[in-house]
Amino acid sequence: MKNNEKLAGDLNLQDKNDQIKKILVVDDNPMVANMVVRSLRRLGHTDIGVAQSGSEALEIAARTLPNLVIVDIDMPEMDGIETARRLMSLCPCSIIFSTGLWDDKTLRRSQEVNAASYLVKPFSPAQLQAALQLAN
Repeated sequence: MKNNEKLAGDLNLQDKNDQIKKILVVDDNPMVANMVVRSLRRLGHTDIGVAQSGSEALEIAARTLPNLVIVDIDMPEMDGIETARRLMSLCPCSIIFSTGLWDDKTLRRSQEVNAASYLVKPFSPAQLQAALQLAN
């Protein structure tokens, strides 16, 4: 019976992954972006784009129309909150904020975007998976 339960659990994970077809990871730190991409791949996601700035994210999103964007808040030039605001007007996508910042001003600004979830750095693969489930 345990094998059947595990198989059912795997199928549920696959069904949830099918709902999130295209993911865009936006982080100005390539090491963090790479860690997120590796974790997403381990969770079964394969259609993943990476941008290192808000402007690059907008360019990629215009071409690929992601379903989900995981965006760092603290980036130079255009921060993640403004990036998310512009992305949501460009394409219908869920937003997960990834941040080391957690002050009241940042929290209030991020709430205006109505993000699906938040990840506080450093975060674990299990926390990433939970955020993905909230975004579905």
